[in-house]
Amino acid sequence: MPTITVLKSDLEALTGKRFTPVQLESTLSLVKGELKEYVEATGELRIELNDTNRPDLWCVEGIARHLRPVKATKPSRKATRPASVHRIKVTSDVRGVRPYIGACVAHNVGVTDALLTQFIQTQEKLAELYGRRRQTVSIGLYPLQ
Repeated sequence: MPTITVLKSDLEALTGKRFTPVQLESTLSLVKGELKEYVEATGELRIELNDTNRPDLWCVEGIARHLRPVKATKPSRKATRPASVHRIKVTSDVRGVRPYIGACVAHNVGVTDALLTQFIQTQEKLAELYGRRRQTVSIGLYPLQ
């Protein structure tokens, strides 16, 4: 089962709620998680997730998204997707190694140490569990320029 380390302050900031360790223990059951350790000095939580079919929960953002209260709102307009101005160039020597490729571009995201740590942790879990220890999957974070 995946075990992740997150900062309690990140979880609280993303959910908009404050948690005591006892509240956190019962709340994590909503995402099939267990609090394995809480290091009060650093604010780190070690959470074991008992559902390997939910990789979206393998990071603090995914857990927070699931724990946040849902506000019922009507969409004001239909979302549209702008035409992409970016292209991925795959050289012929890579095609045999990685026959499929995907990407996304995230704008206006302030990359903090905490965010980078969470991204790397999630990347490692995905590559290890779904990517067969990096044999079938490669994941990376690159500056757009």
